Amino acid sequence: MIKTMIVEDEKLAREELKYLINKEDDFKVVFEAGDGQKALELLNNNQVDLLFLDIKIPGISGIEIARILKEKENSPYIVFTTAYDEYAVEAFQLAAVDYLLKPISDHRFKESLEKIKEKMDQNIAFNQQLENLFASINSQNKDSSLNKIAVMEKDYYLMLDFKDIYYFSTRDKKVWAHCHKKSYMTGFQLKELENMLPEQFFRIHKSYIVNLKHIKAVIPWFKGKYQVLMEDYSEHKIPVSRSKVDQINNLLNLK
Repeated sequence: MIKTMIVEDEKLAREELKYLINKEDDFKVVFEAGDGQKALELLNNNQVDLLFLDIKIPGISGIEIARILKEKENSPYIVFTTAYDEYAVEAFQLAAVDYLLKPISDHRFKESLEKIKEKMDQNIAFNQQLENLFASINSQNKDSSLNKIAVMEKDYYLMLDFKDIYYFSTRDKKVWAHCHKKSYMTGFQLKELENMLPEQFFRIHKSYIVNLKHIKAVIPWFKGKYQVLMEDYSEHKIPVSRSKVDQINNLLNLK
């Protein structure tokens, strides 16, 4: 079921859209909003798959809502609805799936829903391919000659050399690979990475695995602990867990 939200300030237009959407077996309207502020509150607290978004609404405009959503992970697909066609170019620059001019004909509406289902099917297939690739690479032994890891870059898989990765970290329940100036989302957990990475990588903290070859400095911290300064562009500082201090001393020949 494709969970759908309607953002439309005119009640009659909102009811008409709801009626048309709920006629389709694959779609269900789960939220409605008549202004931009309420729409954002609902979107911040709930996950929807599809958003029918009027451009001219009270408060925050539909275009501004789309700009905000574009910066978030797992943002919904957007179909703009409006009586004005001058926003079309900007709408598609914001990666809208479709742009419907009012009054919306039944034929044009059904055409839009078919386009949405096609896009979603493609995305599901793409995500499955990604999971399969991650699983395949995860099964490689740490001594494998591959020496690379698959990460996401826009709409393709980028194969990063282990030597180019400075450290891994967790953020928002995802694991990120950090290179000199850029970071990439992976499909692994840190525990999985521990079992597949070569020996120069070390789990230094519950939230970090570092490439020992890219440590620039070790900074004494309070109560006998350390921070390590990485060689990446931002010279990121990473805490060393108390339980790892002795191992770091040995690995880096500090004492």
